[in-house]
Amino acid sequence: MKKKEIIAAVWPDTYIQDIPDECETIFLLGATISNIGDRVHLFPTKKVWVDVDFVDGLEKNKAAIKFLKDKGIYGIITTKLSLVKECERVGMPAILRFFALDSHAVRNGLRHLLHVKKIEVLPAAVLPKLIPTLKGINPDLFVIAAGLISSAHEVRELFESGVDAVSIGGEIKKVWKEFRL
Repeated sequence: MKKKEIIAAVWPDTYIQDIPDECETIFLLGATISNIGDRVHLFPTKKVWVDVDFVDGLEKNKAAIKFLKDKGIYGIITTKLSLVKECERVGMPAILRFFALDSHAVRNGLRHLLHVKKIEVLPAAVLPKLIPTLKGINPDLFVIAAGLISSAHEVRELFESGVDAVSIGGEIKKVWKEFRL
């Protein structure tokens, strides 16, 4: 994952043809234990991260990390710090997702920043306000913005605020085209 990267957030109803060829990273958000391997293999030239919390039928534990690693995923996304630590133990990259819904949720999320290398924060609109705090706690933290991003203008503002990457779902084709113009 690199700085100023636009990542495709792929849900089960995402049209694969909407994902730009130049997009290098995929966040797979939604699968089942029986189709996860097939979904990952839809993107043979991409780095596919799987949100373990959105894989139906998969218990969220050490065995799940091994299972996903065996399926060929690049890394995982999760809200569970214990799974991030397990990924580190087995040499798999991980992203801790946290929802900045209110000051209580933010305080809880901030407690984990010294234990992770990458975080994804939702909704993206809160990040310009939070970046100084996040980077103040962990200057090497790689911050990904996600949720409710629908224009290239928003992407540029997020990058200018210090966000390292953005993850975009339904609007990926439109935003990618606008951003590259």
